Amino acid sequence: MNAFLDLPNASPGEADVILLPLPFEGTVSYGRGTARGPAAILDASRQVETFDEETGCELDKLTYCWADEVHPVEGQGADLYLEKVLQAAVAAHGHRGFVVGVGGEHSVTAPLARAAHGDDDLSGVTVVQFDAHADLRESYEGSESSHACVMRRLLDRGASILAIGIRSLSKEEFDHGQGHDAWEPYFAQELCEQETSEARLLERLHNIRGKVYLTIDVDCLEAFLSPGTGTPEPGGLRWWQTLGYLRTLLLPSPGKVILGADITETAPMDGSRVNEFTAARLICKLAAYRHQP
Repeated sequence: MNAFLDLPNASPGEADVILLPLPFEGTVSYGRGTARGPAAILDASRQVETFDEETGCELDKLTYCWADEVHPVEGQGADLYLEKVLQAAVAAHGHRGFVVGVGGEHSVTAPLARAAHGDDDLSGVTVVQFDAHADLRESYEGSESSHACVMRRLLDRGASILAIGIRSLSKEEFDHGQGHDAWEPYFAQELCEQETSEARLLERLHNIRGKVYLTIDVDCLEAFLSPGTGTPEPGGLRWWQTLGYLRTLLLPSPGKVILGADITETAPMDGSRVNEFTAARLICKLAAYRHQP
């Protein structure tokens, strides 16, 4: 059976890249559709060229496993589903391949990061977050497992958060972040208008050391690059700008370990293929940067 990039689907034990599809939208609070994201991304990937002109990486020389979807049970709450995600991700990390969670809503990042680290205590882990929203609420609409709380949960477990592209947050989130030494934001406006801010971020990404987990909420991008997402925000990151940050982060260097990654919040739209194609291309870029010649 052919799967990602229309290439033969490898077993988890044979794959260079393990893609874990997570069709979940249990706590979405505005636009819906993220449950259909993984299948749409898989379908779009079959139209992506397997040669990456930027790096020279031949993506078809890598092996990919599109793992079994982790489906929620009807009526199952977010907490129980996220526990299933944790178990599936732990199993995926038992193999040699680089694990990428494919969402689904952003709440899945919390169990994915825990599984990638292999411990519930995330002290010593830097979570690099590409996102329009801070996601630092204590709870949202009655749930502490909401997509709007996912970075707060990671901070609670000891992680440091390097947040890139933020341009929407509540006063409570802002105050909590500013009062927390482990929250390091790079706001979208500053990155756009201040060359010194972008230079500082690139230097930070180049020099990052230790254990790193990468999460990409596609609403980090300019809305025209991914209009089908739960809460699109104007004023986002540009395509090549984003890739420059990712390339700098993923460039191999001594003392840096990329534990895993995820891409979340893609919601297919009738009459458009932009959203899922953008997400598929981002996954390909992650693979290319990690395996560039």
